Amino acid sequence: MSTTTPKLGLLKPEHMDETYQTILDLATNFQKLDDNAISKLQTSPVTGLHNRGDYIQNNTPSIGDYWGWVCTRAGRAAPKWTGLTSFTLGQFMIPTVDNGHVYECVQSGYSVVLEPTYPVTSGTEFQDIKGATTWQPSKAYKQQDVVFPTTDNGRFYVCVVAGDSANFEPTWATSNGITTNDGTVVWSSFRIAKWKEAGTSAIYRPFGKIE
Repeated sequence: MSTTTPKLGLLKPEHMDETYQTILDLATNFQKLDDNAISKLQTSPVTGLHNRGDYIQNNTPSIGDYWGWVCTRAGRAAPKWTGLTSFTLGQFMIPTVDNGHVYECVQSGYSVVLEPTYPVTSGTEFQDIKGATTWQPSKAYKQQDVVFPTTDNGRFYVCVVAGDSANFEPTWATSNGITTNDGTVVWSSFRIAKWKEAGTSAIYRPFGKIE
């Protein structure tokens, strides 16, 4: 009958154990070793689920750096939101200023210029459209202004050439990155990304300053 080691609880098969059980015990040992192995990265993780106390070793340490990063809040790691970025269905992101939450993309598309105001109620969905307004005729627009067509088409348009809009609404482009001429204004087309609050975000803190 197998016994266990004191630290990792690895199984130590006896010579009289059945072959099948011995193979199962060894597979369990390999999994435990992998679970306890130190991960090595160049920065704190931006993917996956993490437990409090997990840590990452810096694989390119130098003087003034830290030995690694430790997880102080269990949850999902994700990259921070960035503007005018393409996101695909199922991707995760976190706010640039930590609010303890992570958000999942439930409609592929692009983030807008201004960072969203994030809901914190579980499962709340929202569009990435902060700062966008409905298009108006004969109006002065500046670069990075964002508008919607007067008839919703699931897209937003970013001003890439400043100027004055025409007297009549243009026929809007409906492919990402394609431009629409509007008086002396030029707009670039983007599909709206949609997000859902998806739980707690993991947070890692650096530790072990290298002097």
